[in-house]
Amino acid sequence: MGYFRNDKYYPYKDTEGFLTVGFGHKVLPNENFTNGITEIEALRLLDKDIAIATSQLSKLNLTMPKDWQDFMIIMIFQLGLSGTMKFKKMIEALRDANYPEAIKQAKDSLWYRQTPNRVNAMIAQLTNK
Repeated sequence: MGYFRNDKYYPYKDTEGFLTVGFGHKVLPNENFTNGITEIEALRLLDKDIAIATSQLSKLNLTMPKDWQDFMIIMIFQLGLSGTMKFKKMIEALRDANYPEAIKQAKDSLWYRQTPNRVNAMIAQLTNK
């Protein structure tokens, strides 16, 4: 969660140095949140970002159970589609419905090393392991 003061969320730099606001919205070049945003505005941005990630998931051409769809939507939200597509071995494991291997590949990453608690929490929600 971002920098919160006087009932507003203010931009902050994430672990990769990207300007971020609210619940993890990456600030785009045409956006200006220097005056902060309300919780309602932060939730609207989150809804929009989740809708984008959900739409982008289809570009991976994967057929998988709902729990893994949710996992991948969160992953795309965090890493972007291009970042997620770098997980070639994990995506291949998902194509083969080899869920233990997909988990192994998710953990064998900078993403996992930077945010192990978050990724472990996501893995804990999976029913297809």
